[in-house]
Amino acid sequence: MMGQLDDLNLFLMTVRHQGISAAAKAAGMPRSRVSRRLQELETALGCQLLIRTTRHIELTENGRMLYEQTQSQLDTANRAMVRLRERKMQMEGALRLAVPAAVASSPTFIAMVEAYLQRFPRVTLEVFYHQRSVDLQRERIDIQLLPSEAEVVNLDYVRQSLLPFPCCWAAAPSYLAQHGIPRDKGELPRHALLASRYIAESLQQDLTFRFRSDDLHIVQQLTCQGLGIGLLPKVFVQRVQAQGLLEPLFEGRDAGQVGLSLIYSPRAFLPEKTRQMIDLIRDTFNGLNQG
Repeated sequence: MMGQLDDLNLFLMTVRHQGISAAAKAAGMPRSRVSRRLQELETALGCQLLIRTTRHIELTENGRMLYEQTQSQLDTANRAMVRLRERKMQMEGALRLAVPAAVASSPTFIAMVEAYLQRFPRVTLEVFYHQRSVDLQRERIDIQLLPSEAEVVNLDYVRQSLLPFPCCWAAAPSYLAQHGIPRDKGELPRHALLASRYIAESLQQDLTFRFRSDDLHIVQQLTCQGLGIGLLPKVFVQRVQAQGLLEPLFEGRDAGQVGLSLIYSPRAFLPEKTRQMIDLIRDTFNGLNQG
C-alpha cells in the first residue's frame, strides 16, 4: 500500500512538473526509476495514465480523473507526514520518567536532570516515584529506571542494563567505637545490619537485617547515625568517607552489587526528546564506575 502511495506521489509530481525528467530531478531519483514506477502504477491500476511523447506528457482520461481525485488528499497526507517528522524532532513538550525514590534524590540524578533541562529548555520533565515496574503505555510514562532484579510487567519493552555498582560494608566511627570492628564477615551476624531490600536479597548468606528499605539514602543516613553496619554502594560510602561519617570495612572489598535497568517502549520512532534522555541516562550512570 505504501509503495502505491509513493507511486501516486510520483504521478502527481510528473503532472505538476510536466515531464518525467523534471519530476525525477525534483524527487532526486533517476529518470529510469521514475518511469518504471509509473509503469508499475499503471499496471497495478489496469489502465494507462500518461501519454508519453519525446518532449512532454499528456494525461489520459483515466489519468486526469486520478489526478483530480487524489491531488488534494495526497497533499494533505504529505503535509501530515511532514508535521509528524517535525514533531518527532522537536525538543519540546512533556517527558515523563518513573524512577525509584533513592535514584530520584541522588546527586547524580539531580545533576543529570539539571543538565537536560538546561540543554532543552522547551521540554518539561515529570518524575514519578515507582519501585516496581509500571505499564509505560497505560501510565503514559516514557522511561523507567528499575533495580536490575525487578520484574518488568511487559516483556516487549526494551530493557537495557546499566553498569552495576559494587557494594561494600561500612559503619560510622561511633558505632565501631561502641560495638567493635568486625575482623571478618563471619562476625557480621553479631551486629545490627542495614541494607536495601534488593541488595539484601541478592546476598548468598544467612544474614538477618535489622533494617531494610527500598531507599538507599535512608540506609546511608541510618548507617551514618551509628545504628548499624550498612551494606551500601561504594559510591555512597565514598561521598561521606572524607567527612569522617563512614568507614569501609574489610578493606572495602566488594560485597555484592546493585544494578539499574533502563526501560522504554520499543516504538519504531522514539521522539527525539526521549532518545536524548535515554542517551544521557546511559552516559551518566555507566560513567559512574569508570576511572
